[in-house]
Amino acid sequence: MTMRLLVLHGPNLNLLGEREGTASGRLEDLNSALRARAASHGLELKIVQSNHEGVLIDTLQAERRGIDGVVVNPAGLFGSYALKDALEAVGVPAVEVHLDGARAKQSVVKEACAAQLSGKGFDSYLQAIDRFARGDFTSGRERGKAAAPGKAKTIGRKAEAFEPDAGAPVSVKALVSRGDGVTVTPVKALARTADAGGPVKTLGRKTQAADKPAKGEKEKTLGRGSKGTPGADLLTRALVRQKIADRLAGKLTPGALATWARAQFLEVQRGAPAESGYRDMLEDSLQMLTLSTLPASRLSDEQLVDLMTQLEG
Repeated sequence: MTMRLLVLHGPNLNLLGEREGTASGRLEDLNSALRARAASHGLELKIVQSNHEGVLIDTLQAERRGIDGVVVNPAGLFGSYALKDALEAVGVPAVEVHLDGARAKQSVVKEACAAQLSGKGFDSYLQAIDRFARGDFTSGRERGKAAAPGKAKTIGRKAEAFEPDAGAPVSVKALVSRGDGVTVTPVKALARTADAGGPVKTLGRKTQAADKPAKGEKEKTLGRGSKGTPGADLLTRALVRQKIADRLAGKLTPGALATWARAQFLEVQRGAPAESGYRDMLEDSLQMLTLSTLPASRLSDEQLVDLMTQLEG
C-alpha cells in the first residue's frame, strides 16, 4: 500500500527566496524537489502552506485518517503549543524540519515529533522524505495494517479519500541512502516514540513500573473494569460513555476528559486491547474527546450526549 505523507509549510515560507540577496530557491522550487524525491520512492504527497496556525491545524485534523506521516516546518510557529498538541492528537509519525538551525533548539513542536532535521536548507525536507521511505518511522496504524491484511472494517464510516498533488507517483524505485551533514536531533514523541520502544510522555504523571504486584497484594486497574478479572484493562464503549457521563455530571472537567481520552487513544495505538468489533469507533470517539477543548472542535453538552448515544449502538 502506497505511503501517504502530508507536508506542512508554516508562515512566510510562501516568500521563500524572494528577498534580494538570498541564495535559497523559491517555495515552488522546494515543492518540485519534494515531489521528485517522493516520486523516486513511490510515495504520495500532499503539500499545504499557510500563514495561519489554525489552517495548519485544521489541515492536520482533516487529513488525519488518510496519511501515514507528516513533514512540518513550523517556521515562525516553532513555539506553538496548539500545533504541538494537534500533532500529538493526530497520532501519526511527524518529522520537524527547519531550513537553518536558528529556531530548532527553541522549538516546542519537536516534542510531538519523532525527529528533527535542520541546518541544510532544502535537504532538511528531502532527508525527512528519505527517512519515511526507508521505514524509520512506523505508526500504530501501519502496524495494524501489517498484522491484519485484507479489507479493513470501517464501522459505519466511509474511508476518506487522500488527494495527492498533481503528478503523484505510482511506481516504487530504489531507496536513496541518507545524506551526510544534516543535523538530526532525536526528540520526545508520544505514540511515535513508543512504537520505537523509546520513552513516552506521561502527561504530567510519573511513569509507573510494570512490575508484578507483591504476593497477596491486589493489582490496581486504574478505575477500569473489576479488580483482578481478565480484561480489566479492556477499553470499551461503556467505559467511554461513563467518562462522558462524569463530565456532564461535573465529576470531570473538560480538560481532564480530554487528557484521559488522549492517554487512552495512545494506548490503543500501541496495541492495547479494545472491545471487539468497535476499535475504529472507539478511536474516533477518543480523538473527538481529545480535541474537545480546542476552539475549532469544542463539543457542547448536546454533542456529548449524541456521542454517548452513538456508543450505545
